[in-house]
Amino acid sequence: MVDNNFQGPERYIGLLSKILILFGFFLLGGFIGQFIGLLSVVLMVGFSTQDVILFQKSVLDFMAHPQNYEGAFRAMMALQWFSALFTFVVSSWAYLRWSEKRDLNSLSVGPTPDYRLFLWTIITLLVGMPLMEYIIQWNESLVFPAGFEDTEKWMRASETQMAELTKFLIDFQSPMDFAIGMAVIAGLAALGEELFFRGVLQSLFERYIGNHHIAIWLSAGIFSFIHFQFFGFFPRMLLGAFFGYLYVWNRNIWLPIVAHLFNNGWTLTMHYLYQQKQIDIDPEKVSEITPWWSVVISLALVVFYLRRLHSFRLEK
Repeated sequence: MVDNNFQGPERYIGLLSKILILFGFFLLGGFIGQFIGLLSVVLMVGFSTQDVILFQKSVLDFMAHPQNYEGAFRAMMALQWFSALFTFVVSSWAYLRWSEKRDLNSLSVGPTPDYRLFLWTIITLLVGMPLMEYIIQWNESLVFPAGFEDTEKWMRASETQMAELTKFLIDFQSPMDFAIGMAVIAGLAALGEELFFRGVLQSLFERYIGNHHIAIWLSAGIFSFIHFQFFGFFPRMLLGAFFGYLYVWNRNIWLPIVAHLFNNGWTLTMHYLYQQKQIDIDPEKVSEITPWWSVVISLALVVFYLRRLHSFRLEK
């Protein structure tokens, strides 16, 4: 929906000012979340605070190599929890409360989604997995053109660092660790990121630009970029766009939240089952054994279910 209060350049000035306010809350929330999260790490791991320099080195070493510390998994999960809570959930609430004088309930102006929408959304994610694995493999194999070697080197280093952290966070040693991972990585991440990127940011783009397609892909691109895993940029952006269209088609934030939750939860569950030797296929190597014909079938099924999701509101 276009904001008709502004026309021409004033519209984009209004959009820019809103985005600056939103990201101001984002940065403030991130700072508070990191502070509380690091305080939790200090208390849970037991760093000595008597020597400031030693304390700083210990914290930095912990962040780089958490696997070397006892109790690091739950400490890192606490850090992730507070970071996500304040960076995405609290900042979204604060922006809506003080900048637009409304609350989080205003992000769901549409009716409660029919159970079939949730079912088709989950089926779409499931049947789209071979296609997504192909896109992941393609994205990981991208080679930068000549002259961008330093950029590619930096991106590869960032990717490796994030991959090592992710590997540590999904190395579940007990059912309790798995439950904590589901709550933090699947639950809170889905809630916070959908509130921020779809409920607030995408809605801002749509209101001021007036084209929901542009709004969806802009917010999906920012959503993917902010993860700083550049060789997974395109599959993550496609997922973000899928969540964005779900929101536009139904105007209820809970549908993309549930979709995001299922996507993250499925990945964590497959890793946990593999670690427990309940399945033989390593989730990290699925893309290497995905046959081409399954990708073609996957694409056809995704198109079919996307059409069902889009047309459902017209049938009611």
